[in-house]
Amino acid sequence: MKFLKYISIILIICTVSLDGLAQSGELNRFSNESLSVKNEIKLFPNPSVDFLEVKIDNSTLKDVSFTVHNIIGNVVNVEVEKVSDDKFRLRVEDLSPGYYLLAIKDEQNVFKETYKFLKR
Repeated sequence: MKFLKYISIILIICTVSLDGLAQSGELNRFSNESLSVKNEIKLFPNPSVDFLEVKIDNSTLKDVSFTVHNIIGNVVNVEVEKVSDDKFRLRVEDLSPGYYLLAIKDEQNVFKETYKFLKR
């Protein structure tokens, strides 16, 4: 019985001391760093029927270009409308139902990302 009490006390002490160490040492290591995300891309609605909206938050991009590829990699022509500086609308109503890849590029800032969306 005494043995179980001693083990319980040791486990409680270890848990409390490890929590204190992690909070004082590990978390403070990142306190001066900025954790903001640049060029956060959002596609909606996904799946889409008529239009696919692209919103770029925290943008550093200037001359953004969009290329849509079907699932086997062929380029598909899609009309792109610039709604605002950080919001674009792609007309996808003429596309066949299926998965597509949207490549977003900015040659000036060396940015290139690809996103998958579903056309219903």
